[in-house]
Amino acid sequence: MKTTNKFDVISIGGATKDILFYSKEGELISTGNMTKQKLLAFEYGAKISADRIYFDCGGGAANASVSFAKLGLKSAVVCRVSHDDNGLGIIKNFKENKVDTSFIKVDDKHNTGFSVILTVNNEAKEHVAFLYRGANDLLSKKDLPMGKLSADWFYVTSLPQDNWESIMDEVVKLNENIVWNPGIKQLAELPKIKKYLPNVRIFMVNHEEAKEFRKLKDIKGLLTHIYSFGPKLVVITDGKRGAYAYDGKKYYFIRAKAVKNLNTIGVGDAFGSALTSAFIYGKSIKESLEWGIRNSASVVGQIGAQKGLLTIKQIMR
Repeated sequence: MKTTNKFDVISIGGATKDILFYSKEGELISTGNMTKQKLLAFEYGAKISADRIYFDCGGGAANASVSFAKLGLKSAVVCRVSHDDNGLGIIKNFKENKVDTSFIKVDDKHNTGFSVILTVNNEAKEHVAFLYRGANDLLSKKDLPMGKLSADWFYVTSLPQDNWESIMDEVVKLNENIVWNPGIKQLAELPKIKKYLPNVRIFMVNHEEAKEFRKLKDIKGLLTHIYSFGPKLVVITDGKRGAYAYDGKKYYFIRAKAVKNLNTIGVGDAFGSALTSAFIYGKSIKESLEWGIRNSASVVGQIGAQKGLLTIKQIMR
C-alpha cells in the first residue's frame, strides 16, 4: 500500500468549536476537597451578563496541530467532526494554518464537538468549560489509517471515554516517540493508563491531574511516583508558578513568565506542543521547557486557544 509523505508529528484527539463567555459576575469559592479545591459559582436563578464573547476553534489535538505547524513542523491531525457549519469551519481553520487534513473523519450522523467556556473576568481568568463532545466521542481505532500514519512523533490528547484503550493499543504500535497529555476520561481510569506508560516518551499532566496518581502536594514526589510507571520523561505544569520535569536522573523547573493574563484556554496545549516541538528540533529538556513556557505565556496574553500561538521565528527570538 502506498503511504503518504512522512510527517514530523501527528496529533490525535479532539477538535471543537468554542464560545468564550467572559463575565464579572462569577465567584471563585475555595473548598477543603482535594479533588474539587475550587468552585466557580453564580447566583442561582440570575441572568448572567457577558462582558465579552468570542467564537474560536479549540480542542486538544486541534490546538496542538496548529501550534506544530506554526513552529515550522510538518503537522497532521486525526480527529472527527461533522459535516455541519462548525465542522467545516474547523477544517477551514486547519487548512489556513497549514495542518494536513487527510486523516480527519467527517461524521454525517453526529454534530461537531462544541464547548461553552465560562470565564470569570478577573485577574486570574479562571474558567469552567461546558463540553459537548459530539463526533469526538465516536473517534475509534478504525479512524486510524495504520498504513498511512507515518510520522516521527505522535501527540495524543483527550480521547473518547469508550474507545480510548483501543486507540492507544494502535498508537503504541506506531512509534516509540509518543507524547501523551490524557483527558479527564482517561485519568479516571488510572490502572488502564498505567499499562501504556512504558510506551510513552513524554507524559504531561497539570498539578491537579497529577494528584490523581497520588494525593501529594509535593511535585517532586508526584514526578517520581509517575515516572515509576515507565514514561521516559514526566512533565507537570503548575499554572502561574511554572513547570517541572523529571527524567529519572534530574529534576527540572522553569518559572512561568510574568504576563498580563487575558486567557487560560488552551494554555496547556500551547505548552505541550512547544515543548514537544523543541524535542523534535533536538533541544535539551531545559530548552524544551523554555519553549513551552514562551508559547503558553503568549497564549495567556491573547483571547482564545490559538490566537497567541508563536511561530518558529518568534519562539526562537
